[in-house]
Amino acid sequence: MYEQLIPCDHCGGRPTVGRSQRIISDSPDPWYDQTRWGRFGGPPVLGDMMHRPPEAPKTEAIVCIYCAGCGMQTPWVACEEDDTAARNAVGEIWNARLNRPEAEKTDLQRLVEREVGVSDIPAVLDLLSRTKADWDEMGPIFAMLARRLIDATVVTFDSWPIDPVLNDAARYRKLVQLTKWVDIDGERYVQFPKVYTHPEDRDRLFEDVIASAVDSLPDRDRW
Repeated sequence: MYEQLIPCDHCGGRPTVGRSQRIISDSPDPWYDQTRWGRFGGPPVLGDMMHRPPEAPKTEAIVCIYCAGCGMQTPWVACEEDDTAARNAVGEIWNARLNRPEAEKTDLQRLVEREVGVSDIPAVLDLLSRTKADWDEMGPIFAMLARRLIDATVVTFDSWPIDPVLNDAARYRKLVQLTKWVDIDGERYVQFPKVYTHPEDRDRLFEDVIASAVDSLPDRDRW
């Protein structure tokens, strides 16, 4: 689900999951100091996962999506019964905020002054989606950016085979996401999963056999 969350509308930062807890029942003792174990009587605080003593008021676990850059945040949703469903709910709330700032001419001019390349294609598409100004003025700038991106793409494919590099990087990332911590004799080790190789791939090149085996691994829980 992380990959499906749109960037922050305010600052463009990367959203992430926030957790906390909130009171669901008042203390039976009216004189109980609710600030003794943290901000008990106030609003939920990001990262507040501290265990409460038995005499403290009962709390429930809650989850939200927030931007660490500017503090933009969704409402809290209880996640005691189904954590995945709660995260999906706040993810949908986050993605519903589509009031992104309108792109200005200065944003395009700043991008033109850079040596744009293939990696800047998402940034150009983002500016294009947020452009509501006079197209007679903005159109020629977008045309120039598109021409430069096309030229950079042609040069890239002629000089460097980027597809195999990206595919191998994706396979390495999948392996890293499926690793586990293993404690042996008081020392912590990283354990990679055992990868099954298919019998029908034995006569292929070594690199192709490894690539096919890693591709057959199941994806991790995206949360």
